[in-house]
Amino acid sequence: MIILIVLCASIGAFFFAKCLLGNLKSIEREGQVYNAASDKKTISFMPSILRYADKLGARLTKIKHPKLKAYMDKLYKDFIMLGGFYEKLNTHQFLAMQIFAAAAGIIICMLIITTDLFFILIAAAISSALPYLYIKEMASKKKAAISKQLPDFADLLSVMLESGSDFFSAADKITKILKGPLSDEFSCAILKISFGYDKKNALLDMSQKCGVEELRSFVRTVNLALDAGVGMSDTLERLAQQLRDEKAYKAEKKAQEAPVKILIPLVLFIFPTIFIVIFGPIAISFITKGGF
Repeated sequence: MIILIVLCASIGAFFFAKCLLGNLKSIEREGQVYNAASDKKTISFMPSILRYADKLGARLTKIKHPKLKAYMDKLYKDFIMLGGFYEKLNTHQFLAMQIFAAAAGIIICMLIITTDLFFILIAAAISSALPYLYIKEMASKKKAAISKQLPDFADLLSVMLESGSDFFSAADKITKILKGPLSDEFSCAILKISFGYDKKNALLDMSQKCGVEELRSFVRTVNLALDAGVGMSDTLERLAQQLRDEKAYKAEKKAQEAPVKILIPLVLFIFPTIFIVIFGPIAISFITKGGF
């Protein structure tokens, strides 16, 4: 019961950190935190917490450790992949927010649950890990959305190329029709190209930023077609069909793995409950009366 309460307290700290992450609009492009005190219409303690996270993050940059650096690199890739306001939050600011979440978990545990050191450490560990898990979940959802949208995007590109449109003008039109994370990434790449950035490098940067293998294959195919100067309509149509086949194969593989995965909750939770319901009264009868 105590562990369950600790988990609930840690989830509360997680939503506290999530609320912090939801206020990233208060961070300016140069990485400094927006001062909401000057805005009389906005009264919130979140910008102040973000300012403290910025100051603590600046001190954390002085810590030089290989494992910490590897963790910061993972966070940086996730922030770049998510884009938007997450790109304005540096990794050390996020680490400072994790420390704040851990402190919130410790305070909640000490005030509501127990002052036992073991449970305090559990609450701190779970509370600090939940914001990172939240970021990873958002990144996974975005990757899944890109993979899901890519076959339709390739089909529309193929149709528009058959009608005589240029690849990038067709992609620009599709981004206005087909909404989603893939369209947003293509819009950014097209915007970079309009500023004079190399076309192939813009597509490569987009695929590396997203970290989706299907998108990398798509970009490689497009760049090879651009180098060869051949028509891409048939190539994109075949690629879209290949992506759909791969998606169907992955879905079939997950369906085959489902019976094996469901054994874990069955053995741990469902079967013990059934045994308790069936054999519990019998055991109590034997203990109390020596028989039925």
